[in-house]
Amino acid sequence: MKRRQRGQTLVEMAMIAPFLIMILLVMIDCGRAAYAYSTLAGATRDGARAAVTTGSNRPDNSWVVGAVKQNAFGVQLSPATCINDAPPASPSMAPNTGLVYVGAGSGNTTTNAPAGQPPAAALGSCEAVIPSYAGHHALAVTIKYNFQPLTPFGSQFFPGGIVMTVTSTMSTEY
Repeated sequence: MKRRQRGQTLVEMAMIAPFLIMILLVMIDCGRAAYAYSTLAGATRDGARAAVTTGSNRPDNSWVVGAVKQNAFGVQLSPATCINDAPPASPSMAPNTGLVYVGAGSGNTTTNAPAGQPPAAALGSCEAVIPSYAGHHALAVTIKYNFQPLTPFGSQFFPGGIVMTVTSTMSTEY
């Protein structure tokens, strides 16, 4: 290879390298987002399954949140302030954290908590807690997660992060 051709190859590589690195970093962020979403989907499914279990020990909100956290590997979650309320459209959260809600499923207007949760009157801005004792009631476990891209390219387009919402609904059979 001649000396001029080696210099040309070096210049071409220097011109294309930033684009290749940018594509690699965007792929890493997309992979992180896919992992977070699939982990949250599995965790909500297991939380909903825990919410509708029957037997001598009826589940309560802490039992359901524990089941969700146990299955959310590498994802930081905590119970919402008003856990039995309908989740807001975009709650305020720190980056890469999530809130867990346990409430009424779609079409269910009578109950919003697992059978083991004691009933409570509306308190402050929180709705009343109405456990699902007997019958078939839809209970939903919802996670709102604020995904923050690591790369500057992703953070530039989504400065506040991307709020992922994952919901799983199952019917009680107490």
